Amino acid sequence: MKWESAPLWPVAVPSIVGFLLSFIPYLFQIEYFSKKNLLAPILVLGILGVCCFLLPEKYGNKKELYFGYLVTLLLSYSFRFLFGFYGIVVVFLVWLSQSIYIWQYNYPPFRIGIWLALGAMSGLYIGGILAYNLL
Repeated sequence: MKWESAPLWPVAVPSIVGFLLSFIPYLFQIEYFSKKNLLAPILVLGILGVCCFLLPEKYGNKKELYFGYLVTLLLSYSFRFLFGFYGIVVVFLVWLSQSIYIWQYNYPPFRIGIWLALGAMSGLYIGGILAYNLL
């Protein structure tokens, strides 16, 4: 998929949704999820990834897009455990670099799914840090 100009929705929508979902553990008292655990928002992001199937045909194979989205959700969540805070920084920087140049080239749907998931996880991590410190 190649765009004529830089699109706003693949950058803004996933990160805003991830940011808003990071407040779930703080707003709702869920017995199985502690406030420091972002597992509930990750599960919701995985379910919301089904929206990839609602995209127009110009985005290519929807299954490949969704698979790239899910794989990246799992990998970026595991980076937090492997590298601590630095894993969060890596996810954010990779998403930022992807947002700068990915729209200029013709990438497969798997790569677009990676971009969407990195945006969602970046918003989730930033919102998680903010929610932890404010609430």
